[in-house]
Amino acid sequence: MRFTGPCLSRRDLLRGTVAAGAAAVCGTVLTACGPGSSAVAPAARLGVLEAPINLYIEGVPHSPTVQALLQSFFDSTFNSRQKGIRASVGFQQPAQPTATQILAGQGVPAVVSGSGPTWPTVLPFLARLDAYLQQDNIPSTTWGGGQLDRFRQPDGLYGLPEDAASDVYLYRQDILDTLGLQYPAPDWTAAEAEQLWRSCSGQTPQGWRFGGNAPFGGGTTEGLPTVVAGFGGSFMDAGQTRCLLDQPGSILAGQYWLHMVWDRVLTNGDGSPNPLIASGQLVFNTSADPTVLYAVQVLGPNIKWDFIPWPRFPVRPVGKLHDNFYALVASFPRQDIAWELLKFVAIEPEWSRYYMRLALAPPMLAGMMDEWYTILRATAPILQGKHLEYWGQPTLAGQGIYDNEYFKYAPVQAQNLLLGDWAELWNHKLGVTSGFRQIAQQINALEVASASGPPPPTGPQLIAEQQRLKQRVAQMVADGS
Repeated sequence: MRFTGPCLSRRDLLRGTVAAGAAAVCGTVLTACGPGSSAVAPAARLGVLEAPINLYIEGVPHSPTVQALLQSFFDSTFNSRQKGIRASVGFQQPAQPTATQILAGQGVPAVVSGSGPTWPTVLPFLARLDAYLQQDNIPSTTWGGGQLDRFRQPDGLYGLPEDAASDVYLYRQDILDTLGLQYPAPDWTAAEAEQLWRSCSGQTPQGWRFGGNAPFGGGTTEGLPTVVAGFGGSFMDAGQTRCLLDQPGSILAGQYWLHMVWDRVLTNGDGSPNPLIASGQLVFNTSADPTVLYAVQVLGPNIKWDFIPWPRFPVRPVGKLHDNFYALVASFPRQDIAWELLKFVAIEPEWSRYYMRLALAPPMLAGMMDEWYTILRATAPILQGKHLEYWGQPTLAGQGIYDNEYFKYAPVQAQNLLLGDWAELWNHKLGVTSGFRQIAQQINALEVASASGPPPPTGPQLIAEQQRLKQRVAQMVADGS
């Protein structure tokens, strides 16, 4: 059924840039269709309309074999039920070429997926989803508490969650055994975590061993909104126009984490698998996708390990929600087709069950979390005795908080200020109290000025600014290490 409801409110405003820019932004930042993909410009090919879907899948090799598996799955499921439509699958490559190279011969995707840092860049090119959900009577309760908040703007909803998990810690039980230390209880406190991490850290014959890693790194503040909330602080206000890192709770959270970084108790962390944990130079690792797959393949049955929830912070229990997403590209010419494809990957369980087995990754719907535990334990018997339930508890309890937030009026400029000062903090060139207050003061002044100034850059200009910023911050962190 073709959707004939209200169009994206901002689409008319952006009509001059969407047609040229959507493929550039979505192709560059999200997922350029990989080599061998048949994703091309939407056109009738022997009476069949191609509907490219670009998938963001971490931890799975992006090989022709996987490409063929994905296409085969969509052919046997979604495509077999459609007449005159073919979903053609592409996915992110390990190294993205330039925007010009990506655009050569590429068409506009119908559905895209990506991770949190890409969200503010692609948002102007996405279609609003509220009318579609209403049309098909899909309630917001389909997702767990807070899961849709990350993708909701003042004028409506623009994305759907790709998974429903919160981060956990993966830890080496065998190292604790060797050190004569007890395993943490599921309700361990922040104070108990610090004591345990400090007891694990120190020099070993293999090199320095870190007790754990922080939920953020020297070049990223990903995870900071979550951890300051646990200490009673906030990263920003609800209107996304004021930085609140100068609040007492925010400063307390910074003191807790950064003093352990400076003492070499904690190392970089952003939720990614860390080879230090396999070598024994890291005992507790903050874990997101694709950590389960990593643990099964790398740690395997010969190393004693398990999962544990994040520590219980002083003011409130929190979990770091993953902010990977699915969305519609507004300039795809058949929005009714795009919506049916989005529903298939983001709402209906068929793709999620396949995705669970392919990547050992959590489902997109909180209601499928129990099914995920069952599927994983059947797929990888090594997981029979592991505490997989800790991945879902914060989401199901409504305690999850998204780990990336962006300021409303000058997101790139604010991020520039934030990461510049953050690198100084990480390298202990600023104190926590003075550093957090400096960040808040500078960003708030920028937000006030930008609210009445010219609009921030979009499209390729925004992408270029973000790339330059990432390179500059990485160099600042390296220079201070």
